[in-house]
Amino acid sequence: MNKIFRRSIPALAGLALASAAQAQSGVTIYGRIDLGISKQNDGTSALTGSNGKTGPAGERWDVRHLSENRLGFRGVEDLGEGLKAGFQIEHRFQGDTGVADPVFWKGRSYVYLENKTLGNVYLGREYIPAFWPALKLDPWGWDTLGSPGLNHQLATYRIDGHARANNSVGYKSPNFSGLTTNWAASAGEGVRDRSIGANVEYSAGPVYVAAAFDHQSDANKVALIGGAYDFGLVKPAVMYTEATTAGKKASNLTIAATVPVTAHLIKLAFARLDPEGANNKTDKLGAGFEYFFSKRTSINFDVGSALQQGSVAGKPLTRTTAFDLGLKHNF
Repeated sequence: MNKIFRRSIPALAGLALASAAQAQSGVTIYGRIDLGISKQNDGTSALTGSNGKTGPAGERWDVRHLSENRLGFRGVEDLGEGLKAGFQIEHRFQGDTGVADPVFWKGRSYVYLENKTLGNVYLGREYIPAFWPALKLDPWGWDTLGSPGLNHQLATYRIDGHARANNSVGYKSPNFSGLTTNWAASAGEGVRDRSIGANVEYSAGPVYVAAAFDHQSDANKVALIGGAYDFGLVKPAVMYTEATTAGKKASNLTIAATVPVTAHLIKLAFARLDPEGANNKTDKLGAGFEYFFSKRTSINFDVGSALQQGSVAGKPLTRTTAFDLGLKHNF
C-alpha cells in the first residue's frame, strides 16, 4: 500500500502542475463579421467611409463591410511574480467576397512583456499611440459611413499601415488613478523616416481627456487633443487635430455625441476638415442608430453627408450623401 502511495505522489504532483500551467496560459480566438448594404448619391464632394468610397464615385449600391472583418488570436502566459508574456495577431478580410487582405496580419502583429507595477513593453506591428484617443472620441469607433473619424486628418495620415506602425517598439504604462501613457518608436529600416509618438489619457468616472502626437518628419506629423463627458443621458465629445501630410497642413474639428436609448445607441457628429491655404474645406455630418440584440450582435443604420468647397472642371462640387444598413456580429 505504501509503495502504491509513493508511486502516486509524483503522478498527482505532475497532474497538478500541468493543471496549474494550463490555468495560467491561454489563447483566445476572436473576430468580427460586419456586412451591410450601402447607397451613395452622385455627389462630387469627398466622402470617405469604411466601405472604401472616396470622392465622386457616382450613384451606386454596394454590399460590403461597414467595418473591417477580422479574425484574431491573442494569448497570455503568467510567468509569476507579477510578470506575464503575451501576443496578438489579427487578420483582415472582405466578408462579402472572402478575399484576404494582402497584408495577412494587417490588424496587429506584436508580442509583449508586462509587469503589473511597471507596465507593458511591446514589439511588432501595432497602432500608433495617437490612434487610441481618436478611436475613443468617435461614437462609431471608426466604423460605417457616419463616422467623423474617417474624415479627419488621422485617417489620412500614414505610417506604413493606416494608423499602425510596422517595426515598432512601445511602452504602455500602468493605470495611475485614471492616468495612462503610451510611447512608441518605429524603425524606418532604410525605407522611410523613423517615427516617434506618444499619448496621455485620463479616464475616471464620466471624464475622459487625452492628447497625442506622432512625428515622422517635419513634412509628416500629427497632433490631437480632445475629451468627453458622460452625463448619462448624453455623452458629448470634442476633438481637434492638426496634421502635416507630405508637407501639406490641415486642421480638423470634430464635435460628436452618443445618446443611449435603453441598451441601444444614437450617434451624432459634425466634422470640419480645413486644409491650410486652400479653398476646399469639407464639412461632414454623421448620424446613426445601433440596435443591440446582445453584447455581440447588433444592426446599425447610418447616414454620412459631406459638402466640399471648390470645383471640378469649372463646376462647383455638390453634396455627397450615403447611407448604410448592416448587421455586425463579434465573437
